[in-house]
Amino acid sequence: MSAPIVITGASSGLGLATATILAGKGIPVILGCRDEGRAAAAKQQILTAVPTAEVEIVIIDLASIDSVRHAARQLKSLAVPPAAIICNAGLQIVDGVQESADGYEMTFASNHLGHFQLIDEVIGTLASGARILVVSSDVHQGPAKSGGFPAPEWTTPGELADVEVQRRTASNRGGRVRYSTSKLANVYFTYELARRVADRGITANAFDPGLMPETRLSRNYPMLMRRGFQLMTPIIRLMMPVARPLSQSADDLAWLATAPEMAEVTGSYFTGRDKVPSAPESHDTEKARELWEVSESLVQKA
Repeated sequence: MSAPIVITGASSGLGLATATILAGKGIPVILGCRDEGRAAAAKQQILTAVPTAEVEIVIIDLASIDSVRHAARQLKSLAVPPAAIICNAGLQIVDGVQESADGYEMTFASNHLGHFQLIDEVIGTLASGARILVVSSDVHQGPAKSGGFPAPEWTTPGELADVEVQRRTASNRGGRVRYSTSKLANVYFTYELARRVADRGITANAFDPGLMPETRLSRNYPMLMRRGFQLMTPIIRLMMPVARPLSQSADDLAWLATAPEMAEVTGSYFTGRDKVPSAPESHDTEKARELWEVSESLVQKA
């Protein structure tokens, strides 16, 4: 068996589309999914498209420290360690502040902390040449770059994870702010990871897939808003430069995970296949280091 590529959030959307492309190239894929039924359906969808595909499933709920720990043990026991891990799963909550299984704010727990823990636990088993790709978003850059989406509001990692702090500071756009803040955390994490594994020949890069109206990211919005979003997909693509077809973003992400010319590129931020600047704030090494250290503490505490 050749080295597989692990993709979280692979039961639908960008994760499933990327896994299907990779499988079509003859690369074994491991689908990291929270729901067993949806994972099985995703596997079958890939096998229908690519009958010769090698597809495995790892159940992982990124909002649960125990679930991530169990998934990490499975990945560490593979006969051949992963060639790449694509940290793709994410959610956006617009209806109040929700709490993870471990008592942390749900957006921070799912979009950052779970991926941090997964990589932190597995990184020691990866070989030189392995790639880590973290799906972020240009919403971390603020409205000018994100089509009007609210800018991040970074405080301290401890406060971002604290449910009560987030409830006290919540506003009618709080869920979207927490989402954009989690995407800034993704970039901090990527850059700090790249610095920490540089001497091992492992690369870490962040990826902005653009706005993809056909994905399930809006699944927590009210039904009428979700339906309107779906119906307006063609118009959104025409009117918003940040919008891109799901198929294009998946192809770009698969390219970043496999292209020979990407073998030594690390600590960078990509929109599609183009290396572009991330927000100036994302290059604050002290905040990145603090995020890493507090994340370690939060995982240990849980």
